[in-house]
Amino acid sequence: MLGISLKAIYSVAKKEFADNVRNRWIVALTIIFVILMLLASYVAGAQTGGGSVLGGMEETVIGLMSIAVILIPLIAVMLGYASIAGECENGSMGILLSHPIRRGEILVGKLIGLGFVIVVSTVVGFGSAGILIAATVGAESGAAYVSFIGLTILSGFLYLSMAVLFSTIAKSRTKALGMGVVLIFWSMIYGMIIFGVYMATGGDIQGLMTGSEPFPNWLYASIVISPADLYQLAVMMAFEIKLVFGYSFDVPFFMTTEFAVMVQILWIELAVVLAYFSFKKRDI
Repeated sequence: MLGISLKAIYSVAKKEFADNVRNRWIVALTIIFVILMLLASYVAGAQTGGGSVLGGMEETVIGLMSIAVILIPLIAVMLGYASIAGECENGSMGILLSHPIRRGEILVGKLIGLGFVIVVSTVVGFGSAGILIAATVGAESGAAYVSFIGLTILSGFLYLSMAVLFSTIAKSRTKALGMGVVLIFWSMIYGMIIFGVYMATGGDIQGLMTGSEPFPNWLYASIVISPADLYQLAVMMAFEIKLVFGYSFDVPFFMTTEFAVMVQILWIELAVVLAYFSFKKRDI
């Protein structure tokens, strides 16, 4: 990928972003994010009974995470699964490659353009809802809320990079989408797998709920292979949350927000590198 043209990357990224603007993706995602955030805040306000219609930022994020951990991967996969495979199927990739542009430039441009869709919709959607919450109940945990937005964007980029990787590997959009769905499903069930292993190895459910018997360190370390659990853990640590729905947890010293971010960045880098070599070898 040496000697790449920034102008070519910009052109591809601009086209991808413009296509999603025309298709109303950004508007739709922004509206969805605003509605979900305000609904989560409303529910949090009703549960806390603090006299305000909306709940605080921390309570809102706790209520929203179970939805965001499914919605963000789904959005990212839908944006990226057809990025390469789709254009190869309809023949437009061959036309694009007939111009003086490299495959690496196309790949990076698509990642940037599609990634910017996630950035804009997340910042505007969650950001505007956060401003409304802060104006209503106060800006307590405001810094952590900004971290939540950043971590959500990072998680979106991770799933997007994986979706684009699948798009370079699969011969059709259908297969690429199937691979993306498998990744999302894996992320959803991994927490249950961890819990099952914990119980099978003599774990005490009562001690787990009270916090007297925490998860073993090796089980915490294993979540590096689960993007969804990495995201959730990073958000909870950003808010310094130690109790969720009656479940108390005490993470080991090595599980920090910085560590979770670093692992997610490594996921992205690995996916991009593999996608580049896969796309480079692909017969168009």
